[in-house]
Amino acid sequence: MSRDRPSLEHGEAGFSAPLSGPSPDPRVAEAAGLWRAIRRSPLQPGAWRDLARVYAGLDLRWQAAYAYRQAARLDPGVGPAAGLGIVWTAESGDEVLGRPALANAADLARRFAGWLAVCGEDWLTWLYLARLMELPDAPAGLALAAEAEEKAQGVEFIAGETLHWLGVWRLNAGDAPGAIAAFSGLLKLEAQRHGSMMYLGEALLRVGNTAAAEKAFERASYSNNPEFLKTLAARVYAHNYWQEAIAVLRRAVELRPNDTGIPLMLAKIQSEVYDLGDCRDTLRRIEALSPGNAEARLLEAGMLGRMGDARGHLDTLLKAYESGGDPRSRLASSIAMTSLYNDRMTPAEVAALHRKLCVPIKENPPPPRAFGPPRPAGARLRVGFVTGDLHRQHPVNIFMLPILARLGRTGLAVHIYHTGTMHDAFTREAKGYADRWLEAAALSDGDLKAAIVADGVDVLIDLAGHTATHRLGVFAKRAAPVQATFLGYPHSTGLSEMDWLIGDAVVSPSEHASLFVEGIAQMPDSVFCWAPAETWPLPPVRPPGAPVTFGSFNNAMKLSPVTIALWSEVLDATPGSRMLLKAPSLRDPAVQARFAALFRERGISRERLEFRGPSGLDEMMREYGDIDIALDPVPYNGGTTTLQALWMGVPVVSLEGGNFVSRMGASFLRTLGRADFVASNAAEYVRIATGLAGDKAGLRTGRAAFRARMAASPLCGIEAYTEAFGALSRRMWEVYRMGGRERLIRAT
Repeated sequence: MSRDRPSLEHGEAGFSAPLSGPSPDPRVAEAAGLWRAIRRSPLQPGAWRDLARVYAGLDLRWQAAYAYRQAARLDPGVGPAAGLGIVWTAESGDEVLGRPALANAADLARRFAGWLAVCGEDWLTWLYLARLMELPDAPAGLALAAEAEEKAQGVEFIAGETLHWLGVWRLNAGDAPGAIAAFSGLLKLEAQRHGSMMYLGEALLRVGNTAAAEKAFERASYSNNPEFLKTLAARVYAHNYWQEAIAVLRRAVELRPNDTGIPLMLAKIQSEVYDLGDCRDTLRRIEALSPGNAEARLLEAGMLGRMGDARGHLDTLLKAYESGGDPRSRLASSIAMTSLYNDRMTPAEVAALHRKLCVPIKENPPPPRAFGPPRPAGARLRVGFVTGDLHRQHPVNIFMLPILARLGRTGLAVHIYHTGTMHDAFTREAKGYADRWLEAAALSDGDLKAAIVADGVDVLIDLAGHTATHRLGVFAKRAAPVQATFLGYPHSTGLSEMDWLIGDAVVSPSEHASLFVEGIAQMPDSVFCWAPAETWPLPPVRPPGAPVTFGSFNNAMKLSPVTIALWSEVLDATPGSRMLLKAPSLRDPAVQARFAALFRERGISRERLEFRGPSGLDEMMREYGDIDIALDPVPYNGGTTTLQALWMGVPVVSLEGGNFVSRMGASFLRTLGRADFVASNAAEYVRIATGLAGDKAGLRTGRAAFRARMAASPLCGIEAYTEAFGALSRRMWEVYRMGGRERLIRAT
């Protein structure tokens, strides 16, 4: 240690005895002895329990909690933590070391250094000090992080434990290169650290080194621990390695065949990737192991949705929710989302259900708006986005990335709170557009709110609604003076703490105000703007003799009974025509059979139907060349798929409904200048579709002109759209500055 700064051998924070002399406190000798015993034999629950007791007596709460967790892991009968005098909170646990900064880092570092001055054999405190000294608020002149890291490695009880935890904390704090540096130091260990390899894979993905990441995940998969394999499967699946996740879980099932949790996780992934046949087999296995398993029943309800039965899916979810489930669970959002597909519910009923489901999420009493005085007029507005969906092919990424690329030019400061776990080239691109980026997946709602408040965000925008990665709990806690929902969910959230829903004059007209708990903030033209990163060439002209083919590339739950009836009328009124349906579920023969039966009940034979399953994005875009006219479903219109069809030169027929989700098609088509493709009732829908079918040759030769028209329309005017979005953000802020009484910001 250099001579120009204080040595860690100088006692601090009440621990003043030198290392070289006898300590006046017998706990020093006891702690040192326990660490020596643990290094000789780490699997001693008694030693860990005694160490926890010593730490608790010294009020070293992080250390006490860690030692107690080790004791409890080795011996579940170790006794309650309170019996050892261990008391800690979320803010006094070492998980906070995974943050990029820590307000009390300096005080903690001094305190831990003082203890280490008398107990230099304490690996855990050396580890904590090494991490604290890496943080921005570390005290100057105390020590270098590298020195503390070296000390920790010299007394660690398991080889590689120091680098493992430093890597985990760096990764959680968003320092992927630092995490890689730590984990890479473990590659040559003869006893392979599978957990470290898993985290190394994640860190490598974040910097774009996919090949090395896949190798690290492969090393991790060599573990024979079924519990770890479950964790690994969840991690790799979060990065879209679904085939690998399934293979890892199958191996875990072989290692622990009587475990219910592993096949439950396997069935969930199989359902999510539409591997429906295998999912049914896995559910049968679970039923044999655990008859009537509640989680399996929910997965079976999800299978109804995968089969396209939105009514049955919603009924099953509601029964599970009403039978005593946690009202704050994600089940509430699953119900809200599923209600959008239900063709039996009126818009008012769907809106009322959303309000009811959000009641348990709300804070009681409502959180105060303690944000100080509004930012002065003309100051750079800070706009934050909460999302976990900035990755390839996700609709939020498709529409949001072009906005983020331009939003800084409008004078806004862009903050992104990334709540997802998937990282790819698009995630890294989005990060490059942010003035502030925070990896927030591991943060609790309270911690994420605190981070947003500390950043001084003015307008906070939700990009998820009730979809899988939502963080509505953060908005319920009031994390910013102005809060809005946008893009990710085509309906009111039902959450009263959401101030605005960003829509347009078609999807959210002023006369529909009663359907929204939020105020309505209207974009000019359409709420979505089509500015794809790839152009995709137009397909070849279809042969003149090929039959007129209608099509839909929407997921199976959108194919409601009302939709099937409407499309059957179109087919019946267009002799010789065919229908091409493409959806992930439709690779399953049972799903095909279900829809064939529904059409048969309406007089449409199986020979007139073609079913296709999922494919890559490029192939799917080419497949638009196999249809002449796209038919929009009801009540849940196509979103991304409608714009994809239009871009590939395919006209779309849409029925304008009574709420946001059933008016998206009308919004796109009116912005395109094709209001003549928008129907107000079923009869008009059939008339428009059959009229288009009557000009088969014109449809097939006019795709290039159709695309040119779209490219020149406001539907693709991303520069003007981004300017309008920036202006709307400022208008929402101005409403707040003026007292917040307005409930409608009209499109200009």
